[in-house]
Amino acid sequence: MATWKEREEVLLNSMGYQHTPITSDNSNYFALSLIDRGMADTRALKIAKAVNEGDWEDVTSAILQCDGSNFPRLFALEPRLFQIALDKTGDPALIERLEEVMSND
Repeated sequence: MATWKEREEVLLNSMGYQHTPITSDNSNYFALSLIDRGMADTRALKIAKAVNEGDWEDVTSAILQCDGSNFPRLFALEPRLFQIALDKTGDPALIERLEEVMSND
């Protein structure tokens, strides 16, 4: 019969969480959630760090550094993030990329 620890390990391994070389159990929850939902770990960590610091210029910069697949994925996952970033910064590059993504829907 399996021990509680073995049963726990089986459950945790079956949940499908993404463990990457640059994340750990101490990584920011928001970053880990983005990674689990398909975001690149480098982008997720930078976005989460900027959000935690309340630095919307850095959030916007991290969003804009997303490639052509991660940018629309992030928009689909966290549209509120874009709304706040636009409200706080009004960044023209963010407006242009969002218009492009929204016109492809």
